[in-house]
Amino acid sequence: MKYKGIYFRLFSGTMQKVLTEKYGAAYASSIMTKSKPLYRQLVEDADAIGDNNPMAYNQLFALIFIAPYLASDKRISPAIIQDMMRRSLVRYKWFFGLNNLNTRLGKAANKSVIMRYLRWYTKEREVLYPTSFKVDFIGKPYPNACYYRITRCPIALYSKKLDVQELMPLLCELDSLMISLQHGILHRQHTIANGG
Repeated sequence: MKYKGIYFRLFSGTMQKVLTEKYGAAYASSIMTKSKPLYRQLVEDADAIGDNNPMAYNQLFALIFIAPYLASDKRISPAIIQDMMRRSLVRYKWFFGLNNLNTRLGKAANKSVIMRYLRWYTKEREVLYPTSFKVDFIGKPYPNACYYRITRCPIALYSKKLDVQELMPLLCELDSLMISLQHGILHRQHTIANGG
């Protein structure tokens, strides 16, 4: 994948703050210093899913939190990583709150993001990027909801390769927080990471 440093810069301050609170300033500084180049390496070593992939931000975001976990040799507990993720999102709640999923415009904006990806991920691109997200609209158990289904997730695939599957439920759980920041409720019974 193509490295974009802005993602790490956006959330590194919150991550360092959480680490400082839990482990002290020296350890936090050490881990964050190791995490920045490791994040870049993780991004560049990930399967190619297309530099202009409209859903690439999901993987770029997830790898931000995997980097300090690996930089610490998994000594940072997953619960602390989860706290880092939650607080990083909440820091930008004003941004996510701009989209209200209970309104016609909010639902349309949500669908527009997915439609942009579906238009981008042509049969030709699926051959080029066979591990990218696979998305469809099959089934709709909640009438009037914003709905789509993901049946392949490069983040789940990469987490297995990196041997950090224990972080996947926490990353998936962030979707509920993200939706709540957009004034919605996530209804999901299964995730790819847990075999769904």
